[in-house]
Amino acid sequence: MPELPEVETTKRYLEKKIIGQRIKKIEILSPKQFIGDPKQIIGKKIVGLERRAKLLIWQLENDLFLLIHLKLTGQIVYHEKLAGKKAVFGHPIPFAGGPTLPGKSTRIVVYLDKGVIFFNDLRKFGWMKVIQKPKTKNQKDYLKLKIFEGLGVEPLSKDFTPEYLKKVLSRSRRAVKLVLMDQSKIAGIGNIYANEALWQAKIDPRKPAHQVKRIKPLWQAIRKVLKEGIEYGGTSAADEAYIKPNGSPGQYQQHLAVYQREGKPCPRCQTPIKRIKINNRSTFFCPQCQK
Repeated sequence: MPELPEVETTKRYLEKKIIGQRIKKIEILSPKQFIGDPKQIIGKKIVGLERRAKLLIWQLENDLFLLIHLKLTGQIVYHEKLAGKKAVFGHPIPFAGGPTLPGKSTRIVVYLDKGVIFFNDLRKFGWMKVIQKPKTKNQKDYLKLKIFEGLGVEPLSKDFTPEYLKKVLSRSRRAVKLVLMDQSKIAGIGNIYANEALWQAKIDPRKPAHQVKRIKPLWQAIRKVLKEGIEYGGTSAADEAYIKPNGSPGQYQQHLAVYQREGKPCPRCQTPIKRIKINNRSTFFCPQCQK
C-alpha cells in the first residue's frame, strides 16, 4: 500500500536519524526478502537517502545502495534505544506508541551505530536489495540502472506538467484511474491517492483516459493530494499496514474524501460514496459529483 507520500515521509524521518551511521549487522529472518550479499554492506556508512517512485534508496559508501520496496504491507521502524543491544526474535521489545519489535511480521533487522531498523512485512511481498553501480562523477547516475528503467515521471517534479499529463491520458483508452496508477507513466501514485485526486478533480474514475477534458484540474488535484499526504505523514487506512518509522500512524486518513468511505456522504454534495471494482481494485467515488 505505501505510496509516494508514505515512502517520502519515511525518507524524511530517517534522513534525520540514520545518515552518518554505519551498518553493523543484518539479521535476515525471511531470506527471500533480502536480495544480494549482506556482507557487502556491513561496515558501510549511510551517506544519503533518496526516493524514486515507491522505492526508498539508502546511499552507502563505495557506490553501494540498499533499495527497499514496502509493496503492500511493508513497514520500516527505527528504534534508537536498542543501540548496542540484540533484538531477540521471540523476546519482543515493547515500542512505545507502536508495534512490538521484533514481532511475527519482522523479516529483516538492520543494526546501526545508534539504533536498529526493523523491516516488517505481514504478506512478504516487500524486499531489500543491495546494488552497486560503476564509479562515476555523478552520484545520482545509479538512477540509470536497470531496476529504475520504465518508471514514469515524478508527479511532484518539474517534469510533471499539465502538458505531460494530457499526452499520457490522450494515448490511452483505459479507465483514467488505471492510467494514474500506471508506474510507467506517473511514478508513485497508488490506489488511495488516485481515488482522492479524481474526486478533487470531479472526474469519474471509470472514464476512458482519452476522454478526460479537465486536465489542469486533475494535474492540480494530483499534486495537492500528494503534498497533503506528505504533510500529514501518510495514510494509515483501516485495512493497511503503514506506520511511520517512529511507530505512530499517519494522519491523512482523517482528511480523505472518498477512500474507504463507502456509503458515507460526499463532502461536496452529500451523495453517498459508491464503491466499485476497477481491475480488481476497490474504487471509491461520488456518483453525483464525478462525471
